[in-house]
Amino acid sequence: MKTMTFLFTFFIVAMQGYYSQTYFGSFDLVATQQYQNGNERSDTISYFFGEKKTAIIIHGRRNQPDMRMVFDFDDATITSLFELNGKKGGYILPMNEAYWPGMPQAIRTFGTEPRTEQNYTGEIKDIEHHSCREVLAESDAYSATLWVAEDIPLSMTHVLAYQSVGKGKSKKEIELFDQFGVKGLPLHLFLKSKTDKADVTIHLINISDDFDAVVFSTEGHILSAVD
Repeated sequence: MKTMTFLFTFFIVAMQGYYSQTYFGSFDLVATQQYQNGNERSDTISYFFGEKKTAIIIHGRRNQPDMRMVFDFDDATITSLFELNGKKGGYILPMNEAYWPGMPQAIRTFGTEPRTEQNYTGEIKDIEHHSCREVLAESDAYSATLWVAEDIPLSMTHVLAYQSVGKGKSKKEIELFDQFGVKGLPLHLFLKSKTDKADVTIHLINISDDFDAVVFSTEGHILSAVD
């Protein structure tokens, strides 16, 4: 146990001050679930990748407030921020795998994720000013059609890992895209369920290489630390 604790501490210390992104920019991820009864649900999460910080904004549905999360790799903290009834609050989590189950996938070096033999269809189209190749993939639960921008040094596994914050948070979506083994970032994709669950469509829109760094600010928020 002491050895495991030492190795984990060494890993965190090594990450601080040395980890930097391979991608700089922002985009919105829009995910729509189409249920078998004809109902749909759409959710939007905005992503912002800086050199040593990443932020996501989980946009609330209906009357729910937005939630902003700031991942600071130098401080090894995750700060969740919200505004409710005019009051700005938030809490600071330690950046570790207990509070962030998807952390290993989020900080994994691009190109080292699991790969499979790619089933390219030969189709190519321009999406958000990126040339995307159509790729077909399979898992036990889904068949997937993905339009992949291979010039963006991110994977969907990396992107989805930022949503897995919280003790005991599921990693099923992350593991699904590891099974697909697709290098590059799908800008459009469709997941067809094999088990009568909801089909899923994901679009990445508003892709930009510039954004306001205020998205990383915690100014004005009353914060509580979580041990």
